[in-house]
Amino acid sequence: MIVNFPCKILVEKSVKGKVDTMLANMRLGDSCAIVCDSDVRKIIGDSVRDEISSSFNVDFVKPQSLEKKYLEALAKKVGDYDFLIGMGGGRVIDTTKYAAFLAGINWVSFPTILSHDGLMSSRAVIDEEGAKISLTAKEPEAVIADLNTIKRAPYRYIAAGAGDLLSNISAVEDWRIADEAGKEKYNSVIARLSLLGAEAVIEHSRHIRNKDVHGMEILFWSLLSSAFSMNIYGSSRPASGSEHNFSHALEKLGTKALHGEQVALGALISMFLQKKDWLKVKAVMEQLGLPTSAKEAGIERDTAIEALLLAPKIRERYTILDKYDITRKQAENMLQKVGII
Repeated sequence: MIVNFPCKILVEKSVKGKVDTMLANMRLGDSCAIVCDSDVRKIIGDSVRDEISSSFNVDFVKPQSLEKKYLEALAKKVGDYDFLIGMGGGRVIDTTKYAAFLAGINWVSFPTILSHDGLMSSRAVIDEEGAKISLTAKEPEAVIADLNTIKRAPYRYIAAGAGDLLSNISAVEDWRIADEAGKEKYNSVIARLSLLGAEAVIEHSRHIRNKDVHGMEILFWSLLSSAFSMNIYGSSRPASGSEHNFSHALEKLGTKALHGEQVALGALISMFLQKKDWLKVKAVMEQLGLPTSAKEAGIERDTAIEALLLAPKIRERYTILDKYDITRKQAENMLQKVGII
């Protein structure tokens, strides 16, 4: 097994004046494209471009879509650059990592929103014919986090990042269940790395809720540890189980809640079935201001029920849901017991 980690990680209140030196020392090449939308370009993109233009030829690329066909076309357009910088939230990061992977070039992750652990992982979640799919891509060569910029993001996205980490608790338990069923080998070291992020969120929920610099730094390193667990294992298994199946089912049914909000709700169901302390996780979600019901997340009651029925069929990954043959009435009762409906 060959495991790659980012060569450099820069995390500061302000990274101004430090990006050019770091990237130049990495010898990534002479040209790069910053992939970002117009708002992020105004907030920090232009200043980073101005700083690094003494060392690199820099252009901007405005991403248009997460559709697989678009990303394949984008990869051909950016193939002449030596590396890409993905600057923004999860959609921009996934766009950058998958385009760079197809083009065979390096990329740098520059998150401005900490909404989920895909910001640093080697997995890309993209769209194909109306469905979300997770594909192998490439981990970044470096990660840059400007905490003052991250603090400016709407709190809902920050809470969603914390929710994505809380869902690691049920994901790791599903992994253990799969091992007991003889479906997959459980690795306790990698599992601990995944759980570190969830435990940090629980311990520092007040700092995250306050959006202070310390809370943003804790959230950043927590998401990084979760991403590393997936990169080491070679799949999303350490951080994605039945709770993610529930979220994917919701997306398939057309919901618009954030990924981290949906998987956190899914974790409540999964932990209830796993006979784990789901009430503790629900209490942390409330502290963080995450939705704890379908109504709060903007999800229709019947949609939540349909998603739970659909979840076991979403992908071939053994989870707690495979131990049950859930009827509609049982799904409704479970969702009522954990307060989702």
